[in-house]
Amino acid sequence: MGQSVMLFYLMALSFKLFGISLVSVRLPMLIVSILGILVFYDLIKRIFKNTKIALLALAFIAINPWHFMQSIWAIDCNMFPHFMLFAIYFLYRGIKEKTIYLYLSMLFFGLTMYTYGVSIYIVPLFLLVSAIYLKKQKLVDLKSIFICIGIYFLVSTPIFLMYVLNAFKINTNLHLGPITIQYFANSTRTNDMIFFSQNIGQTFINNIQSLVKTFFLQYDDFEWNATKYFGTFYHISILFFFLGIISYFKKQKQNHGLFLITLWFILSLILGIIINDININRLNIIWYPTLFFSVYGITIFINYFKNNKILKGSLITIYTLLFISFIIYFYGSYNNLIASSGCFGRQMPEAIHYSNVVLNKETIFFSPSYEIYPEYQDIIDQTKTEQINDYDILMNRFKNKKDNEAFIISKYDIGNIDINDYQYILIGDYYIIYE
Repeated sequence: MGQSVMLFYLMALSFKLFGISLVSVRLPMLIVSILGILVFYDLIKRIFKNTKIALLALAFIAINPWHFMQSIWAIDCNMFPHFMLFAIYFLYRGIKEKTIYLYLSMLFFGLTMYTYGVSIYIVPLFLLVSAIYLKKQKLVDLKSIFICIGIYFLVSTPIFLMYVLNAFKINTNLHLGPITIQYFANSTRTNDMIFFSQNIGQTFINNIQSLVKTFFLQYDDFEWNATKYFGTFYHISILFFFLGIISYFKKQKQNHGLFLITLWFILSLILGIIINDININRLNIIWYPTLFFSVYGITIFINYFKNNKILKGSLITIYTLLFISFIIYFYGSYNNLIASSGCFGRQMPEAIHYSNVVLNKETIFFSPSYEIYPEYQDIIDQTKTEQINDYDILMNRFKNKKDNEAFIISKYDIGNIDINDYQYILIGDYYIIYE
């Protein structure tokens, strides 16, 4: 257990419509991300009742590094912030317009439970606090609340039953019509939560440090999440974020939309503390409200210096240059950096399969310092494959290689090996070298 299913459902639809390809894999995340931009724009327009602020938000999110980068990486957990945004958007419209949008929001809150496992910790709590607040403000009545509860649990019951099944280790699978609720004998993610840590106190301190580092530095040492040069929302934007959030708490404006966004942000911070070793992806739920308050801060800054055209022009120039620099880096040296990381090496499973099955060799796979994802590690463990991380050990084995051995080495790690002296085949980013 470890992957969330929403993205894979959307991928299955994409495969059905367009066939199996890399484009079909990435298309759902791209489409949902674009919808996120449009919804973000319309939500801000409705909250502030100001088209100019909404257009500023549209421009800000369109050039945002995090939103740009996550939209092209098909990783399951990044569906979470988008579906949370959709749910809050319809919730806000529902309470302001007194329409069916309120109940539609519960559909999206329910679907959010399928986007990322940690949603179990934040979505029910968000709904509980929101219900108390909205009832106190007389924006919803008890009847509406109970209908909302019914819709939410109708959609999310399978995921809750799955958690119950696995929390109490009930070794059976349940079937609700076409829906299978599965028991998982093993989980790769249990140890990621503070509740299951052996030393909760020390883990709590470590998690706060990790949260502060990830949020303030906007970087987590994984270049595919955010670049250290530009961060998640550009490093300069942290100033406007604080201006925005401090202004909100200082003015205490009676704005229900701002309350929902603030609640979203606070719960995101709590989530950042209870998840161990937080990174950009694991903290993905925080970036939309962060962008919201950054836009709010920029708006306050512009209004304060509204008669200073030079200052406003300088701000526009700074962000324009930052975005141009980001694009040049992203489509330039960044591509080589990501390719050489090994994390996204193309066709590594196919290379191992070819070596093991087609060539019938015992395979030595060289993976130096980068992470091997669990699904790839399973391939290594289940085949005639030995993994080596040390280059000196690799070279020693290579000098004394046997006829029944093949070596799989990334083209970025080939080092001092002259492949022209041997039989080899290049599959994706990997050389298979053999006698």
